Amino acid sequence: MGIDSLKNNLKHIKSLVRELYIFSNQLSMIEQVESSSQVVINTREKTLLNEAMVSLNNQILILNNSIPPLVEGIGFYKKLEDNKSAEPINKDVKLVEVKYNPLDSKDKISLTLNDKDKKEFLENLSKSNLSINQLKNKFSVEKPTVVNFGKPNSYAKMANNLFRNVSSDLVAKGYFSDLNRNLRKMNSPFVLGTYLSMIFFTVMISLIMGLLLFITLLFVNIGITFPFFTAISAEETIFSRLITYIWIVPIVPLLCFVIMYYYPKGEAKSLSSKIDQELPFITVHMSAIASSGVDPMSIFQVLLNSKEYPYTVMELTKLMNLINFNGKDLVTALRETSKSSSSNKLKELLDGFATTITAGGSLRQFLGKHSETLLFDYKLERERYTKTSETFMDIYISIVIAAPMILLMLFVIMGSTGNLTNFLGLSVNAISVLLILGIILLNIGFLIFLRIKQPSI
Repeated sequence: MGIDSLKNNLKHIKSLVRELYIFSNQLSMIEQVESSSQVVINTREKTLLNEAMVSLNNQILILNNSIPPLVEGIGFYKKLEDNKSAEPINKDVKLVEVKYNPLDSKDKISLTLNDKDKKEFLENLSKSNLSINQLKNKFSVEKPTVVNFGKPNSYAKMANNLFRNVSSDLVAKGYFSDLNRNLRKMNSPFVLGTYLSMIFFTVMISLIMGLLLFITLLFVNIGITFPFFTAISAEETIFSRLITYIWIVPIVPLLCFVIMYYYPKGEAKSLSSKIDQELPFITVHMSAIASSGVDPMSIFQVLLNSKEYPYTVMELTKLMNLINFNGKDLVTALRETSKSSSSNKLKELLDGFATTITAGGSLRQFLGKHSETLLFDYKLERERYTKTSETFMDIYISIVIAAPMILLMLFVIMGSTGNLTNFLGLSVNAISVLLILGIILLNIGFLIFLRIKQPSI
C-alpha cells in the first residue's frame, strides 16, 4: 500500500464529487420547476436524489479519513527512531484493500480504507447503488414508444373508394403541397390523398344538398322569407325564382371546400399557441433531466411518460417514431420533426438541440439558457395579457355600464315629454328592452374576446 493506493482513492473521490455535483444540480432544477409551475413534479425522485447524495457524501468522508495514514506510509527513506518516547502516528490504524465492480462497468475498483470504516463504506455504497439504479430505471424506457392507432374512419373509407384515383393523381403532380404541410403540422391522422378524397366527397354531398334546396325553392311555394332570399309570392314565375336562387347551387359546395381546405391551417395555428404555452416548463424539465447525466434520447423518453405536456408530447412522439420505426439517428429525427412542427419556438428548440449534439456542446447549459429565455417570454406575454385586460376593463365600464345608464336616464326624461315616442316611434318600455338586449350582447362579445385572448396556461 503506497502511492498507487493514494492515487486510486483520490481518483475515486473525484468521481464521487462529480456524481454528487450532478445530483445536486438535478435536485435544484426540480425545485426550480416546482417553484415556477407551482406543481410538485415527483416526490419519489427527490427522495432518491437525497438518499444518493447522503450516501455519496459519507463515502467521500470515509475515503478522506484514509488519506492521512496513506500519506504517512509514503516515503523514499526510513525514518530514524531517535525519540523513543514519541508515539508513532496512526499506530492503531489498520488499512485494508476493498475491491468491487462499479455500476455499468466491468473493471474493478481497488480502494484502501481504514478497517474500522470498511463496513460503513460498503453499507453506503450499497445504498447509493440502489438509489442510482432506481433513478436510472426511471429515466429508461425499454419498450419503444408506439402510437395508438384508432379504428378506420368509415367516412374516409367511402371517400377513398370514390375519389382515390383523382386524389392520387393530384398528389403525384405536386398539387396541394401547402395543405399537406398544414396536415402534418396539425398532426392529422389522414394523409394528403385521403384528406383530398374527403374534401371532394364533402363537396359532392353539399352539391347534391344545394341542388335539392334549389329545386325546393324553385318549385315549392313555402311562403317563408329567408334572410337572404326575396319573399315568394304566387305571381312569381319559374324564371324569376331561377334568377333569385341559382347562386345556392355553387355557393354551398364552394363554402364546404373553403372550410375544409383552411381548417388544417387554423387547427395548426391553435396547436402552435398551445405548444408555446407548454414550452417554458418542458424546457426546464428537460434541463433538469440533462443534469442527471443521461443520454440525450432518454430525455425525450422520460417526457413521453409525462401527462403534463399533452400537446408537446404529440410532437415528441413523432420524433421517437422516426428513431424507433424509421431507423433515423437522433440528429436527423430532430431536424425532420422541427420541419413538421407547427410551433416556431419548438422548431428553435429542436434545431438547437440537434446543433448542440453535433457540435459536442453541453446540453445542460443549452437547455438552461433556453429555458430562461422562454420563461422570460412567458412572463412578458402574461404581463401583456394583464395590460390588455385592464384596457378592456376600462372600455367595458365606459360602454357597457356607464353609457347605458346615461341613455336610460335620457330616454326616461324624453319619454316623459313625449318627444321620444314621436322621434323613434317606440315606447319607453320597448326601447328599454332593446337596450337591455344590447347590453347582453355586448357582455357576451367581451367574454368571447377575453376567452380568445386568454393564454392556455
